[in-house]
Formats: sequence, C-alpha cells, structure tokens
Amino acid sequence: MDDPLPPPDGIPPDVWNTWPLAAHVLITTLVQQVAVLTTRVLDLEQRLAQTSQNSSKPPSSDPPSAPPRPANTPRGRPRGGQPDHPGATRERREPDAIVPLHPTACPQCATTLAPTLPDATPPQTTQVWELPPITPHVTDYVQHTVCCPTCAARVTAALPPESRTGYGPRVTALVGHLHGTYHLSYRAIGDLLADVADLPIGLGSVATSTQRVSQALAPLDAAIHTAVQTAAVVNIDETSWREAGQRRWLWAATTDQVTSFRITTSRGRAGLDTLLPATFDGIVGSDRWNAYNRYPAAHRQLCWAHLTRTIRALAEGGMRDSPWARDLLTHVESMFTAWHAFRDGAATRAGLQTAMQPIQSAIRTAVEDGRTRTWYKVTALRQELLTWRDALWTFVTHPGVEPTNNAAERVLRPAVIWRKQCFGAQSADGSRFVERILSVVTTCRQQGRNVWNLLTDAVRASMTGQPAPTLLPTP
Repeated sequence: MDDPLPPPDGIPPDVWNTWPLAAHVLITTLVQQVAVLTTRVLDLEQRLAQTSQNSSKPPSSDPPSAPPRPANTPRGRPRGGQPDHPGATRERREPDAIVPLHPTACPQCATTLAPTLPDATPPQTTQVWELPPITPHVTDYVQHTVCCPTCAARVTAALPPESRTGYGPRVTALVGHLHGTYHLSYRAIGDLLADVADLPIGLGSVATSTQRVSQALAPLDAAIHTAVQTAAVVNIDETSWREAGQRRWLWAATTDQVTSFRITTSRGRAGLDTLLPATFDGIVGSDRWNAYNRYPAAHRQLCWAHLTRTIRALAEGGMRDSPWARDLLTHVESMFTAWHAFRDGAATRAGLQTAMQPIQSAIRTAVEDGRTRTWYKVTALRQELLTWRDALWTFVTHPGVEPTNNAAERVLRPAVIWRKQCFGAQSADGSRFVERILSVVTTCRQQGRNVWNLLTDAVRASMTGQPAPTLLPTP
C-alpha cells in the first residue's frame, strides 16, 4: 500500500519507504512537535530580549544587559540651550524695598570712602526674592441672634458663603493642588501646611477639601471634555488605573490647547465612548490598540514610534526574515529625519511632502515585498500596514498632525507616576477627582495659566454660587 505521508527533510525517500507506517506516523509527529517547540523557544527568547527600544515596556524595566538608549541629541546638536534659544530669565518686578549699598573702603590702598562720593559707573541692581513668614489669616465671624419685633422669631445672621466650611477658597484650592498636582498624600499635606504656614488641618478636612475642589472643577471638566470632542485633531492614549483595588483604565485625549481624562471599567470601545464618540469626525492620533479601529483610516494617524519599536523587535529577532525588517527600519529612520527637518523649521510643508515621496514609495515596496515572507510576525505586521496604509501618512498633508502619539503619552506620564505612588483611587468619588484635576491642571499648563489661581477662582465660584471660570480655547 502506498504511504500517504511524505518523508521529512533529511530522510531519503528510498529509506523512508522501507519503514513501516507506524514509524512514519511517529517520526512525522515528532518532526511537527520539534517545529512547534522550536518556534515557541524562539518566541520566548525574543520575549526575554524585549526592552523599551523594541517593545512597549517602560525604560525602568530594562535589564542591565539591555543595549544603551540612544543619546538625547540624535541630530548632532549639543546639550543645553541652542544658539537661537531665547532662554528663560526671571522677570523683574517692582521691589518692596530698596537698600542702597556704598563701598566703605578701597581694597587697593585701604582709603576710607565716603558715601557721598559720586558714582564712577552706573550702579548695578541685584534683585533678591524672598518669601515672607507665612501665617494664616484667621477671621472670627460672630453671628448675632436677635428676636424679630414683629413675630418674636429668633433670627441668626448667616455666614458668608466662603466661610461655611471652616477653610477659605485659597486653603481649599491649595489642598486640592497639593494632592492632585504634586501628588502629596493626605498626611503629607497636613504636615506641609502645619510646617510652612502654621495652619493645622486634619486628615478628614483634607479629604473633604479635595472633594470640594472636585465639585468646583466639574463644570470646567465638562467644558474641556466638550471641546475635545469637537476638536479637529486629537491624540489619545490609555493606561491602567485602580479604584478600590479593582482594575480600571485611565484615558487621555489631548489637543494643542485642552486635555480631557476619563476613568472607565473597560479598555475597549465602551471605555473609549466615554472620551471620544464613534461619530468623531476629526483626526485621531493613536497607537494600534484595536479599540481605535472604529475610526476610519482617513481620520487616523498611527503612531510611528510604536511601529518603529515593533519593526526593531523583528529586525533583532534573529530569524530568516529579520533582514526585511532591518531594511524597513532604515526607511523609517529616513522618514523621521525628514519630519524633524520640517518640525525644526528647516523645511516647509511642501518640502516635507517632496522629501516624503521617495520614502513612502520605498516603504510601500518593502511592504509589498513582505508577501514572500513566512515568519508569522512579519506577515501580521505587513497585513496591518496594508489595512491601515491610509493612516500612516496623514501627518504629511494635515497641519497639526504628528507622526507619533507622544503628545498623549506625555500628558499621561504624571498620572502614571501618581498611580505608582498612591495605587489609584479608593472610591468612585476619588476617581472623579482624579479625572477633573488632571484635566484642569494639564489644560492650565497648556495655556500658560496659573493653576492655583484658577483652582481658587473655581472653588470661590462654587462656594458663592457664581459661574465657574472658563478654560475653553480662544477661537
């Protein structure tokens, strides 16, 4: 009877045909198992070789054996301020006091110098900044009670709206600022205020103050959220969060002027709905997480930084198809060189588009060449690039769009540090505070606004029933 099983590689057919069918089945099974285990070993070795440069792992997880990270000056610029950098100097303010200083003796001959001698050169002024002793301003509100002469009812004078909580708007806003912006614990806030401002405050009052700040920021947060949903370009990203020990997801959507945060129970489309609706008609910059696939390719910009790490992992994989990834990586590096020239003002938009034409053509050719590759990771990446090819080059033609999702990752970084310090929120109200304070503080930073003053105005408006201040961008 003819044997239906072909001989494995390395076994001559004439030898193979002399063996019984049972041996054929056994050897074929063993060969298949070896192939599966070999692939698994290679995958595990590649997983062990993952670093922050070829995966989404953070730099803090890199082992000592990881290759050194690229220098911070990839384009050959020296460290520090660049020749055309305007610099940052302390502003000069009107002094509260002026202290004239006159020389008293000559250091050369020890002659005594009278203060009435005329100046040989214009005097120089050195401005010194110092904090005055910080003490709380304590006010006693004495509420008198009188009898109404008409109906004999007892009437007690009402407290001013800003004084009904025991702490004024500036103290309340400062507590929320210290907790939500500088990530101090409740106990550390109490210690700081006691040490620096001689202001005693208990843990319960700190917790109550943060919730008052949260309530005051609710209308500002809602307005920021609406502005994000109607923006022309939005970068979006997500990271894990904790609420009372349960897994949550913190989403961030940022534009050039506002940023909105939301904490949800889902990392999928249900979670994304709370931040950006499926009907959003602007351009979304993001990584390749499948929740973002709801937006059409023509309205997306895939993050080339994430793609670069994926391609680098394939290039370092040591497989037969790794040279294909290395060639593709060379074209990607050329793409970033052209983008940096445009971003730094060395090229116009038209110059960027001209420089990108051969690079786009080379990458398309490389992707087409990938159809002959057999490594499943290469075929998966190639299929993804083909599916979303229209989302790769949006930054070339659309102003305000960048080739990476760094904008969203940057606004999430403080939240990630906060999560590592406090392990998340302990209640739903705590999560709302996190959303609102992150949205307002990040937006203030983007607009160059003073955070504490804005928080104070919001708290005062909330206490007195006045309209909240606005953080909406100016048209």
